[in-house]
Amino acid sequence: MTKLNKKLAISISLVVVIVSILSLTINNIFIHKYYLHEKKKIINTVGDKIEKLDSDTIIKDIDRIEDKYGINMIYTHLDMANGINEDAITEGLIKEFEKKDIKLKKFWISHYLVEDMKEKSINKIYNQGNLKYSLLVKFILKDNYIFAISMPIEHSQETISIINKFNLILNSFSVLIIILLTFILSKKIIDPLEKIKLLSKDIAKLNFRTEKIKTNDEIEELADSVNQMSVSLQKAQNELNKRNENLKIFIGGASHELKTPIALIKAYAMGIQDGIDDGTYLDTIIEESEKMNDIINNLIYLSKYEKREVKINSFDLKEILLLIIDEYKLIINENHIEINLNIDKKEFMIDGDIEGIKIVLRNLISNSIKYTIDNKIYISLNKNEKVYVSVSNRASGVIESELDNIWKPFYVLEKSRNRQLSGTGLGLSLVKEILDAQNLTYGTKLKNEYIEFFIEF
Repeated sequence: MTKLNKKLAISISLVVVIVSILSLTINNIFIHKYYLHEKKKIINTVGDKIEKLDSDTIIKDIDRIEDKYGINMIYTHLDMANGINEDAITEGLIKEFEKKDIKLKKFWISHYLVEDMKEKSINKIYNQGNLKYSLLVKFILKDNYIFAISMPIEHSQETISIINKFNLILNSFSVLIIILLTFILSKKIIDPLEKIKLLSKDIAKLNFRTEKIKTNDEIEELADSVNQMSVSLQKAQNELNKRNENLKIFIGGASHELKTPIALIKAYAMGIQDGIDDGTYLDTIIEESEKMNDIINNLIYLSKYEKREVKINSFDLKEILLLIIDEYKLIINENHIEINLNIDKKEFMIDGDIEGIKIVLRNLISNSIKYTIDNKIYISLNKNEKVYVSVSNRASGVIESELDNIWKPFYVLEKSRNRQLSGTGLGLSLVKEILDAQNLTYGTKLKNEYIEFFIEF
């Protein structure tokens, strides 16, 4: 038997025992008093009614009154000429009781009792000894007639004793039955609870699973809650593992991107120290320092937008886009890039983080300049239901499966990681964080070697 079995069995058995003890106590102390109280209430009710009637009416209605209230009523005439004759009154009443088949061993009427009757009705109880009953009598003196309203009172002690013994036996069997039923019913409770306990232990060991429990009660609701917790924790753990993996990749990528310029700066600085500078070493150090600065700035921006630190303002997207294109005019001309613009003449007022949108547009245009294979890039800005901006170019070697990866930090499409072409690999991940922080719709499309980056405002 489990702890719960024992606890339930003991608790319920104690309740039965306590109820039994209370029942025995109440039976012994109060049941006889209650029984007598009810009898007195009946004869008092009858007495109240007949006191309002004259003696002739009472005598005439005796049979009806007896039938209605379940009492016995007798009477005798009181001859006051020669004073109160106690014996005559007593014998007269006894004979009347015998006519009602009521046997009396102890019954008497005293002079004082008759005198009291003149003032009010009197209740008396006559114990009949070994006849094992008492007679409750209400005496009423009316028009020189003594009326006796009586009810027998059975001696209840023996009956109460039998009832108590029966209850004791019954309650003893009840305890045994309760223990048996408790074992059966608690098993239905304990089995699913045991499953929930094992499930909880597995969850504590990071072994996330669910347990199907069907009881149609609060235990089933508890099991469902634990199952939901298990699913949520598993999802959170998977997300945490994914984040940890991404963090490892991020740290590795950052280390790789910073290692190269640091190594070059060190090498060229040592060359200057050794006096072998051909006049280009300092320029190289400055160039590599600028690359490191770009990487660090991108990391700072990435951290900022991961925290969703955005400042929303209204601005004209068309104005910002043309400004960013103008920033790249020198590079475009040097590389003989042809820009095809498809921009409406109207204003394109949007709400957004203006500095973040500038970073996004710079990265998308910069990527197109780097990766175009036919020296052509296409930039469009139009509005139907939403403002739609896109930057596209023709690129080689891009496959559909790579499109989800390009948003990851330090992932670059140029496999050789040519330093003149690849960039830092942080640009598109920064674009993603900026756009996510503003809850904007964005994505990539690949069609006939053309890759398109688009944003909807």
